[in-house]
Amino acid sequence: MTELQRFKRFCTEILGLDLEPFQLRIIREVFSDRRECLILLPRGNGKSTLLAAVALWHLLSAKEPRVAIGAASREQAAVLFDIARGMAAHPSIASRVEITRREIRTANGWLRVVASDGPKQHGLILSLAIVDELHAHRDSELYTALRTGMLKRRDARIVTITTAGADDDSALGELRRRALELPKVRRSGYFTEATGPNLALFEWSLPDSSSIDDMALVKEVNPASWLSEDDLAEQREAVHEAAFRRYHCNQWVAGIDSAISPTEWADCAAPGCEIPEGADGVFVGIDLGLKWDSTAIVPIRKQDDKIRVHRPTILVPPQDGTSLDLDEIFEAAAAMRERWPSCTFVLDPEAGGETLAQRIDKELGGMILTHSQRTGPMSQASALLSEAIAAGQLEHPDDPALTKHVLSATAKFIGTGWRFTKQRGKAHPIDAVIALAMAVRVLLSVEDSRQPDQANGLRGIESEAVFAGMR
Repeated sequence: MTELQRFKRFCTEILGLDLEPFQLRIIREVFSDRRECLILLPRGNGKSTLLAAVALWHLLSAKEPRVAIGAASREQAAVLFDIARGMAAHPSIASRVEITRREIRTANGWLRVVASDGPKQHGLILSLAIVDELHAHRDSELYTALRTGMLKRRDARIVTITTAGADDDSALGELRRRALELPKVRRSGYFTEATGPNLALFEWSLPDSSSIDDMALVKEVNPASWLSEDDLAEQREAVHEAAFRRYHCNQWVAGIDSAISPTEWADCAAPGCEIPEGADGVFVGIDLGLKWDSTAIVPIRKQDDKIRVHRPTILVPPQDGTSLDLDEIFEAAAAMRERWPSCTFVLDPEAGGETLAQRIDKELGGMILTHSQRTGPMSQASALLSEAIAAGQLEHPDDPALTKHVLSATAKFIGTGWRFTKQRGKAHPIDAVIALAMAVRVLLSVEDSRQPDQANGLRGIESEAVFAGMR
C-alpha cells in the first residue's frame, strides 16, 4: 500500500474526511519526491483542514518527525492548532500523543505551530514544514527559517498553502515567481501547474479575461464540493470587488488595500496615451523625495472633457542615506518645460520644494503654483482624483511604475475626509499618486475659476494657501 493510499484511509476511517479529487491531486504532490510545493487556492476550500491532517499523519507515521506549521499570526496559529488537536482527540490517536498548549508530541517526535509575529524560529531541524497563508506573513523571515530548517534532512519537505497575494515583492510573490520560471509550466483554463526538480506549483485562479460575475466560472476556481455557485454569488454581493477577486477568484490583485479601486484604475487605462508636444494647459505635479521616497513628476492636461495623464518621470534615490541630486530633478523638470513651454509646475514648498521652485523660476521661468501637502489641501486633492477615476474622467498611459504608486496608496481617514497614505507596514512608494492628486486639484481649481490670471498676482511661497503662484 502506498503512502497516499494509507493517508487516504487515515483520513476516511480516523478523521472522517473523504478527500476530494482536487485534494488528492495536492496530496500526490505532497508525497512526491520533490522537496517543496506551493499551492494557491481560494478561501473556503479547506486548506487549513487539509494541511492539519497532513501534519498529524506525518507526526504519526514518519521516522523521528519534526513538524512545524507556520502561520501569519498567533490567532491563525491557534486556529490551525485547534483543528489538529481536535483530530488528535480521536480514540485511536489520543493514547499515542501528548497535547500541550503549543505542541502535540509522540514518543519520538513533535508537531509545533509557530507564528510569523512570534519569537524567531531559526535553528529548527525539520522533517516537514507547512506554511499557511504566506500572503499574510509580514515578511519572509518565518518562511526562510522553516525552509532552511530542512537542510540537515534530505527527506524533509515544505508545503505552502495560501490564497493569492497582492504584492509581487513579498515572500509569496517571490516564491510564486520562482515557480513560474520552472522548466515545465502548463496552464489549462483556471488551473496552472509548474514543476521542476525540487519545486512544484498548483494554482487555481480565474483568468483576468474572465468575468467575476460568471459564477459558473468562479465555481471552477473553487473545486470544493461544499461551495456552491449561490455561496459564491452571496460573497460577490457582500464584499469589495478587489477582495472577491483575491479571496474567491484567487487572482493576484495588487491594491487590495488601495484607496483607488484596481478595476476603476484599469478601466481608465489608455496604453500609450500622451500629451502632444507644445500643448497648452499642461500642469506638472512634483512630489519630492530626496533620501528614502522617490521624486515623482507627473504631467496632466484636460482634453476632450478628460484629464489625460502623460507618462511620469520617477527618480529613485540611492536609499543608502544619501540624497538624490537636485540637479537631476531640475533636469527632469527642464525636460518637461522643453516639451511644453507654457506648462505650470505644481509642488509643495516644504522638504526642498522651495529651493527647486526658485531655481525653476530663475532658470526656466513660466508659471509655478505651490500646493501644500498638509491634511486639508491633500484631503481635497485625494478626493478629487478618486472621484475623477471612479467617474471615468481620467485616462492614463498604463505605465507600470505609475500604477504601482497609485495602487500602493491606502486611505487615511481624518474627521469626515481622507487622504492618500502608505499602507501600514509597507514601504511601497506612493509619490506619483501624490503628485498626480496635487496636479489634478490645481487643474480643476483653475478651470473652475475661469480666471487663472488671478493666480499671477500671488508671489512667493504660501504653504498655508490652497495654491499660490510664484509667477
